[in-house]
Amino acid sequence: MHPIFEKYLNLIWEQFQNDMDIFSKPWMYYLALIPAAAYLVFFIVKWAVLTTPIWLPPFLILQSFNYKSRKRKEESK
Repeated sequence: MHPIFEKYLNLIWEQFQNDMDIFSKPWMYYLALIPAAAYLVFFIVKWAVLTTPIWLPPFLILQSFNYKSRKRKEESK
């Protein structure tokens, strides 16, 4: 495998382990789950950014096909 992909996968794995370690701390569940809820929001944003190289290209390809089909439908009316 290419070294860049290995480094990326290692980064993803380390970050996942770090997040699971934080979610396993008892203090995250004190005070009516406020710390856990706040970290969950951060977790979602963080993983959206970390996985952007994986989901962005297929998303853009699908959007371009969707745009073309919408444009054809508008032209046929």
